[in-house]
Amino acid sequence: MALARGALGVLESGSPAWSQSDVELPILLAIAGVAAACVACAVVLLTSYRRVGPGEALLIEKAGGPTRVSFGSGLVLPMVQRGEVLDLSVRKVVVERRGKQGLSCRDGIRVDMRGTFLVKVEREEGAVLRVAREVGCARANRPEEVQALLEERFACGLANAASTFNFDELLADRSLFIDHVMMEVGDELLGFKLERMSLGRLEQTPLDQLDPTNVVDAQGILKLTERTTRLALETSGQLRQQREVDQLPWEAPRREEAAELEGEVERVLADRARG
Repeated sequence: MALARGALGVLESGSPAWSQSDVELPILLAIAGVAAACVACAVVLLTSYRRVGPGEALLIEKAGGPTRVSFGSGLVLPMVQRGEVLDLSVRKVVVERRGKQGLSCRDGIRVDMRGTFLVKVEREEGAVLRVAREVGCARANRPEEVQALLEERFACGLANAASTFNFDELLADRSLFIDHVMMEVGDELLGFKLERMSLGRLEQTPLDQLDPTNVVDAQGILKLTERTTRLALETSGQLRQQREVDQLPWEAPRREEAAELEGEVERVLADRARG
């Protein structure tokens, strides 16, 4: 009964049962928690935001889900997704074959050759995904890895194309040879695309680098010998003709003088015979 009277007295007096600070503190804590959560979300979003340049592609991979490709920007959520960047710029692959590794032409003559191939990954989702799947972004971004991956394929294209040309034909039309090489190489380049090709070094392999016991080299040596002999004879004939042409203005008067002298001698002998 005394407790009831005390409570009634408190209500009648108008005094609150708890203070204002006791009410504001939980509200402030809730606001602070929400703000901290918003800041944390903002930090996660900022750190997860990835942007790539015009010559790059962003691959976003999620465990158990399809890989997405972006050519601008995207969110890569930590612990959930993995992001990789693939370089789309042009790479250079150089193939050089010299000496005993020189390429054999159709006529058996071996040639030293240096070809430069320019390749790139096309700016399309299918090409990017194929390179990422078959090569990997890390390997595809390193020029030395691209050289190692494609050099043998390009060397085979050069060898196959060279075998369809005679040596003189190859020297006469490089552009036609390049077209044949590009057809031989084709489009199966692990997702890369061959942009263009150029020829640098292109000359006959020195004879001292050929192996006479090799059937192909023996045929080439025979062809080169015949070719050298023919060129030597043609050059010799041209020189002889040139000498004859050069001597004509001098030889004609000499022949006339000799004829006149011979005629004079015959007249003298005839006069003596009559006398």
